[in-house]
Order: sequence, then C-alpha cells, then structure tokens
Amino acid sequence: MRTVLLSLLCACSLAHSHPLLNLNAEERTVYDNLESSEGAKYFTISIRPYSYGKAYRLVDFPERVRLYMNALSPPGYFLKPVNSLTLRLFFTGEEAFVLENSAGTLLEKGLSAHAFLDGYLSVGHNFVLYYQVRHVRSESGADTDLLRAYAKVRIRKFSFEFGKDTVHLGPGEMSLLLSTNAEPFLMAKVQTEESLEFFGLWDFLFLRGWLKEEREDRSDPNILALRVVWKPHPILELGITRTSLYGGEGRPGYKLSEYPKLILGIEENVPFGKYDTDGYGAWDVSLYLPLERWVGWIRSFKLYYQEAGTDILAWWQKEDRGKFALPFGFTFLDKGYVIGALLSLRRDIIRLEFSKTSRFWYKHHLYPKEGYTYKGMSLGHPYGRNMWHVMFKHRHYFGDYLSAGYRVGFFRQPAFDSATPMERMYIVLFGEKRLRSFILEGFVRFDRVKNYDADPSPNDFEITPEEKSFITLGTSVSWRF
Repeated sequence: MRTVLLSLLCACSLAHSHPLLNLNAEERTVYDNLESSEGAKYFTISIRPYSYGKAYRLVDFPERVRLYMNALSPPGYFLKPVNSLTLRLFFTGEEAFVLENSAGTLLEKGLSAHAFLDGYLSVGHNFVLYYQVRHVRSESGADTDLLRAYAKVRIRKFSFEFGKDTVHLGPGEMSLLLSTNAEPFLMAKVQTEESLEFFGLWDFLFLRGWLKEEREDRSDPNILALRVVWKPHPILELGITRTSLYGGEGRPGYKLSEYPKLILGIEENVPFGKYDTDGYGAWDVSLYLPLERWVGWIRSFKLYYQEAGTDILAWWQKEDRGKFALPFGFTFLDKGYVIGALLSLRRDIIRLEFSKTSRFWYKHHLYPKEGYTYKGMSLGHPYGRNMWHVMFKHRHYFGDYLSAGYRVGFFRQPAFDSATPMERMYIVLFGEKRLRSFILEGFVRFDRVKNYDADPSPNDFEITPEEKSFITLGTSVSWRF
C-alpha cells in the first residue's frame, strides 16, 4: 500500500503514457506519420484513435512523435493529473470558421484563446481513466467544459470504453460516415485492441453514442456505428462501415436484441416506422503498392477508395426482396466517395484526396434541420452535404524536431442542382518545432470564395453573389509532462 501511494504522488513528474490510452484522433502530425509508416501495411489502420500501445508498434521515426506521445510506461497504479497543457491562439476574418477535424473547434471572428489540460489514472495493466478540460475565451465570452473523459478496460484482445471521445472511421483524411470534426460525444464502445487472426487480420469497432443537445428538429438523438476491417495480405485492406442517426425526442428506443435489425436496415426505408433512421453504409479498399522494391527513395505508397451511400438496394431489405445487385448482392444509392493516394519518402509525406457527398446526404425527414450533426458541426465530412472537395497536402521534415508543409484545396457547394454554387479555394501553410518538453505549432490559411455561403450550417446554404477573401491564423504551445 505504501508503494502504491508513493507512485500515485510521484507520477506527475514522469513523462510517460499508459499503453491503453487513446491517442486523440485529431492529432494529425502523429497520424500522418503512423499512417505513412513502412509498418502500416502490417496492421489495420482505418479505425482511429489508436491506443498508445498500437501507435508505438507502427512508428518508424520515434523522435518525430516522441514528445506528442511521451514514452510508454510499465502499466501500474499511478495518477498523472497533468499529462499535457496546451494554449492555442487564433484569429479569423470570417464570421464563423470551422477548423476541420479538430474535435469541435469553432472560431468566431476576431481573436480567441483555447486552453487544454489533460491527465489520467492508471489502475494496473488493463484499466485507465482519462480526462481533458477545455477553456475557450473569445469576444463573445468565456466557457470551460469537460471536452473528453472516459474509462477504458482491456479484456484479452478487446477493449471496452465508456465516456466522451471522438472516432474516425475509414481510410482517408476526410471521413464520410464518422469523423473527428464534431465535438466528442458520450459513447459506449467495444473494439479490438489487437487484431484477430483468421485467414488474415480482423479488427472491428461497435459504438453506441448519445448526442445530448437541444435541437430544432429532434433533441437528444443517438448514433450507432459499426466498422469491420479485414487484411488478408499486407498489400490489401478491406473495410465496411455502417452508421445510423436514430431516436431522439418522440422516437422509439431499441432493445439490444433489436440492434441487428437496426444495423442491417431491414425496415429503414419504411417512412416514420419504428426502424426508420438516417442511415449510411460504406465499403472501402486500400492497396499498399510495393514501389519501395524498385524505387529506393520511396518508403511506402498507398491507394485507397471508399464508396458510400445514404440509401441502398439490398436483398435483405423489406422493399427489395428478390433483388440481387452484382457483385456483392447490394448496391449503394445516392453515393459519396473518398479517393486518395498517400506517398511517404524519408523526409516527406504527400497526400492527394478527392471526396464527394450528394445533395441528399446528412439530411433526413426525421432530422430535417440540424440533420447529421452534433452541436452544429458535421459528424461526417467537415464540409457537409452536396459538395465535392479536392485536397493536396505535403509535409517535409527538415530534421526529427522540425517540419513544415502546405495544404491546397478547392471545394464546391452545393455542387449539384445549383445554378450559383459556392466555389472556395484555400491554401494552408503550417509548421511545428519541438524544444525540450515543448511543442510549438502554427499555421496561416488564406481562403478565396466566389458566391459566399452565409449559412454556417454544413447542411443548409444561403448563397450570396459576393466574392470574399479571408485569413485565419493559429499558433500554439504545448507543454508535455
């Protein structure tokens, strides 16, 4: 007992992390390195966040990410009340600007400051408690909230988690069905911590979430997500994803025995029926081409494709019985796509990605206003429905402790059935530097817009025939303990 108490009191000075902790899914610098590593082809990597234990098995250049992740600690009984302290300062010239895939970071016009503090409690080898507090101060006032908090336990190859967190599902930087764009929400989650081995590697995640908020369409809805990934060979990864926004004020709930029917969508297209939900499905494939065998300066090269739909023609659905679509027995209707390539060199990480959602995505007759969002931000693709987006990103490492890069993108919205769509082009310059226990990061973004969309919702549009330009700046310093 005396040893346990001593370790609890002293742990705050130790720079380490429990291997069961989640590496927060919006940490793009780290995930760029993990996803483009030479060892990525030997793991399934399209379910994020990873645990620290998995992340350390993936990393090629430990010094590039060591300070972000700290060192793995021997699991035991200790308290680390402060794991990291981060201060971020932003300026934007736009009335409201969403910092994409950043766990609900919404910037108001002018200056704002965002402070984050996190810590955790380790209880032996297989149990951990984590928290992250956020404080935001802007011209409209100040607010402090518990951004993340979860308990996570591991049993054999599986983990069970309950609390507030984010999840990214799919092979791309942009996720169509569930992303890190919106604020963390309350969830119960079970997933594989180590792959199951049966004719290759298998991983899965099942999530049931509660979106606790007052809404104009239907308050306090729920979300269901399932992802299964199969890796039969190091060069090939296949995945399927299913999500559903359901329930809420005035809608029925479901018993656990009814979840299979809900997941399969057997009666999803019966309007206002018990199993009528805002459902989405996707399949994807990633190919790791062994170009490094012939071109020595290439470390890894991946191509990926995801096809998704908000409707489906399938033989198991009530209205489609007797219909069989080749080659899988089903076909998506009202499709969305993510298509991309990721190239890794010794000092460079390069990504090209195209994504699209159709005009009917993220809206539903049961959820006609906010739709597939949480606290005003898209749960799927950051830019919402009825759009296409193309992006090119390049990060260069000048050394293990210094990197810089740029991201160039263009998107159109509403892209379909609109005579005057918004057309928005942007360029982002970013960089990061590590000094002892500190991480310094910064970016500058320029946006040029034709036919400005004045509605901040990702699913509604108020197009005005104006050309506008905006600049957004951000800088941060993080102290890792």
